[in-house]
Amino acid sequence: MRYLGLALYSEGPTDDRFLGPLLHRLCQQLCHEHATQLIDISNVLSLIDAGPDREKPREERIEHAALSARGAWNILFVHGDGAADPVRAIQNCVAPGLLKVHENPLFQGRAGVAVVPVRETEAWVLADGDALRAVFGTRLTDAELGIPSNPPRVEKLTDPKSVLENAFKATNPSKRRARAGAAALLDALGDRVAIEKLRLVPSFQKLDLELLHALRQIQVCP
Repeated sequence: MRYLGLALYSEGPTDDRFLGPLLHRLCQQLCHEHATQLIDISNVLSLIDAGPDREKPREERIEHAALSARGAWNILFVHGDGAADPVRAIQNCVAPGLLKVHENPLFQGRAGVAVVPVRETEAWVLADGDALRAVFGTRLTDAELGIPSNPPRVEKLTDPKSVLENAFKATNPSKRRARAGAAALLDALGDRVAIEKLRLVPSFQKLDLELLHALRQIQVCP
């Protein structure tokens, strides 16, 4: 059996809550589909900036955070919201950090993977209406929740975060749940959203392929 450690540098704790369980499940799925040996996959470690690093360029913060946890990971995910221009987000917010990790000899034998939704992470949350219904505890249809019924269409939404929150409000939550909002359920949604549906979303397809390449690069998968 081989151990595989995962770490994530994201734009914030809300993204961590959804992406952490989702990326763990995606690794499990890919190893199940491609690996020829048993793989023990860690939970995703959320990397945070040390106090003195917070004013430094993002690529330096990514490198320092990765160094601080270098004994815990083999694959480093670097997240950046696409904000309607994912190519620019990769070039400015993700690729420079991944390059620093790639060039650092202390990270030899490890790999980095970009995690870049077209707009916001919440778009991926909206790709599976069944997962939303299960977690929200509702029987409302996709139309009644105000979400696309066709997974690729989530990338056309201009404000996925608002669409998610409005879908949650449509379920008429209790006052306590309403105060917490949909963000409080992102962990459960990351555990529930169907990878098969996300694989219909182009930006997630890129993540899927890049992660498989990374697993092959570090010889977890042939």
